[in-house]
Amino acid sequence: MKKTLNVIAGMIIGLMVLLGTPSLGVSAAEFTVVDAEAVLYTNENTVILADADDNTVVLPVVEAGLPIQVTGVTSNGYFRINLGGETFYIQGIGLTAPEQDNLAAANNKQIYDILVAQKAVFPEGMKWTNDDYRGWNGGTYTGGFGCAGFAFALSDAAFGNVKAKLHQDYSNIKVGDILRVNNGTHSVIVLEVKENSVIVAEGNYNGAIHWGREIPKSGLVDSQSYIMTRY
Repeated sequence: MKKTLNVIAGMIIGLMVLLGTPSLGVSAAEFTVVDAEAVLYTNENTVILADADDNTVVLPVVEAGLPIQVTGVTSNGYFRINLGGETFYIQGIGLTAPEQDNLAAANNKQIYDILVAQKAVFPEGMKWTNDDYRGWNGGTYTGGFGCAGFAFALSDAAFGNVKAKLHQDYSNIKVGDILRVNNGTHSVIVLEVKENSVIVAEGNYNGAIHWGREIPKSGLVDSQSYIMTRY
């Protein structure tokens, strides 16, 4: 992996010398960073940035499937990465977890970091209604509108092409699970599991995207509701 990272870093540094480092100026993004440690993989959406800002591109095209060392996640939804000892950034949608047949051993923090990084694509308060559709690689459904479509988009970012399973074991909720709630009328995706509640992200919540609502576990269970997991 180190050799791959150094090759990418060499390409970036070469381009920066040739084209000049992007000028961040007074318009540079303002953000905080939470440290993280994970190896994620490039995909068709990967763009290397000098800052957590889409206007600071240093490498616009990157081969898919390359391992990238992630060192943090920014408050505005980007991964901070290390390439050859240098710090760069990638938009949340630009990195995914390794595709596995069985994610039972996946690190909850790694999945959480991928989900939170999607804020760069789906920020708090962004309009999101039943007119918005997203396909899904989970297999249980081909896709969904509104709340389901938003949950499917985040789920694919974290799990790639891993197929989903349905269950109703509410003692076994994991980060990244999609919960169908309110008698099967609303979908949310789990960001954090607490002893008596879950923290979720959701689309079509009052017609917009919302991050961080806490729902008591006692309010999840009814005859029409269920869990979709990709572990």
